Amino acid sequence: MQNKIIRLSKIISHAGICSRREAEELIEEGKVEINGKIFKEYSIAHNEIKTIIVGGKELSKEKNRLWIFNKPIGYVSSNKEQKSQKSLFRLIPDHIPRIVSVGRLDIMSEGLMIMTNNPSISSFLENPKNKISRKYLVNVKGEITQNLMDKTKQRLLIDGQFYRRIKLKVIFSKNNFHMLEIELCEGKNREIRKILRHFDLKITKLKRIEYGPFKLEKLTVGKLKEIPEKALSIYLKKVKFKNENNFW
Repeated sequence: MQNKIIRLSKIISHAGICSRREAEELIEEGKVEINGKIFKEYSIAHNEIKTIIVGGKELSKEKNRLWIFNKPIGYVSSNKEQKSQKSLFRLIPDHIPRIVSVGRLDIMSEGLMIMTNNPSISSFLENPKNKISRKYLVNVKGEITQNLMDKTKQRLLIDGQFYRRIKLKVIFSKNNFHMLEIELCEGKNREIRKILRHFDLKITKLKRIEYGPFKLEKLTVGKLKEIPEKALSIYLKKVKFKNENNFW
């Protein structure tokens, strides 16, 4: 990690100064200093950085911070709004620093979203190779068949797309209405909806309740809660995130 070559524009954009393209322009204009000297290269070895100054302002090595957020239905997870869609970032208080979301929930889904000031944490938790579990409560209408229970225990091919096995447990059933607990480690776009639709089940409610070691519990809808520093350190070690407490 210490000798890794990194893009300087990435560091600057992660610090919330500007976009990556704008950061590259600042570098070209000689407005970026590394270790007290103007730096006009786009990349640098990680272990060479002592200080970074952009436009006269020194960037600090930020500590990892992470929040859990209870996303309401009707909001998209992206910070970019399209047409009449509303972004969940509208609900983030102004005093919160620049943050990114971990994974996504579609506009009709609700529940646990992870927010962090360190994009490296976001990338790590999202990466399927790291096998970070996500757990959901899903209300469905339809018939729970043995075929469904058997097929979801193995790799699925649906509409040309492969999905890893999921853990599915029936929590409650009455007539053709059921509450399911679903756990998966991949998180492909609308994965649960596509799998259950394939088995002729109609979703009436989809709520994420866990993401790795982070749990929604009783957090109020639309509210944000920061994980304390010591607890966060324990959680990140638990999922084997090894980045130091800074973005460089």
